[in-house]
Amino acid sequence: MSGNVYMVVFDLSGPPASSDKFIHFDGLLSFAAGVESVGYDGLDELDDGGDPEYWVDEMPLRKVSVGDDWVWAASALFAPMEPDGEPREPPEWTTARWRSRFDNVPKHQRKRTQVAVASGPFKSYNAAQPHAIADTARFFFEPATDATAKDVAELLKAHITHVGAKSSQGFGHINDFEIQDVSDSVGSALYLNGCTMRSLPVSFAAHIPSGAYFEDRTTKPPYWHAANQTLAFPPFAEVDASVFDDDLGLGEVVSA
Repeated sequence: MSGNVYMVVFDLSGPPASSDKFIHFDGLLSFAAGVESVGYDGLDELDDGGDPEYWVDEMPLRKVSVGDDWVWAASALFAPMEPDGEPREPPEWTTARWRSRFDNVPKHQRKRTQVAVASGPFKSYNAAQPHAIADTARFFFEPATDATAKDVAELLKAHITHVGAKSSQGFGHINDFEIQDVSDSVGSALYLNGCTMRSLPVSFAAHIPSGAYFEDRTTKPPYWHAANQTLAFPPFAEVDASVFDDDLGLGEVVSA
């Protein structure tokens, strides 16, 4: 059954970027938990054949299981809230080239400020970078216990400086964050207002509705790891709560 639900709100100085438009909060937190566990980013030493679960004991999130499959009780990134407290649609994504930052440089200065992107160390900066048009990043999560909500804040403060990728290019830097208890209006970090809030394995469904949409997705961190890929409902898919296994408790969710 669902526990207390919290919302973390990041104030960003730049839009979050990612090669996948769905950024999951447990991926962000697992990095912090891993550093807390071994003192450094142990993912650098892993390959697809590794078993990267050295941070699991440090993860302060509730684990949600159906049979042998499980996920952390944490949502993907969603857009800012409406004035009435309703989450808007998932954030709009676009692409822009890093070099476009120099398009407005006066011609008489261009020789001194232009960055060579056709070759050399800045070549990768010429790639179109997908990013969310948002200056805040919001996620839902359910702590393992009410007491571990504080642990989430401490991990974020100690080890997380940005949301998403390409922070070296100014994307997703965190100015500040706050955590709010939203249990009175949100019943689950997995499901809200008729939509999944994160990638959920198809095995979580008690039955498969006609016309349901699935994708091959990773459903737990690290999200690049092939062993974590399975057929899944993507984040923000419109799915009736009755589809899911009763162990998730989604059939009883009444949300804002």
